[in-house]
Amino acid sequence: MAIATKIDHVAIAVKDIDAAVKTFTENFGLPVERRGEVPQLSMRNAFLTIGDASLELFQPTSDENPGKKFLDDRGEGIYLLSIEVEHLTEVAEQLGSKGIKVAVQQVGDRKIGFISPKHTHGVLLQLIEHPRRDS
Repeated sequence: MAIATKIDHVAIAVKDIDAAVKTFTENFGLPVERRGEVPQLSMRNAFLTIGDASLELFQPTSDENPGKKFLDDRGEGIYLLSIEVEHLTEVAEQLGSKGIKVAVQQVGDRKIGFISPKHTHGVLLQLIEHPRRDS
């Protein structure tokens, strides 16, 4: 059984968030879902809607954000693939039993976990658990 419920978003590291938002909104018509700053992750970001997923543009605000090294080494580009899971803690334990470490943290109302590209054929993989919306 698959651990992911859907692709949540693809993150692109950028040097100038305002210029990047302008590029994707004006040239490709992607609407902005939300913009903000995430001090815990040392970044500014914007999420743009594309189908039932999102495109996250992010600009590191300090050397603490690993995206800063990515930008310095490789330049702007796709940084990670984020997939949605329902129970991140359980998924992290399941993967841990296979020798795959998931670094889990709480960011606002979401839990996120990162898996090293060593385990995913070169792709930084983020697992994300959104807060439950009771109907």
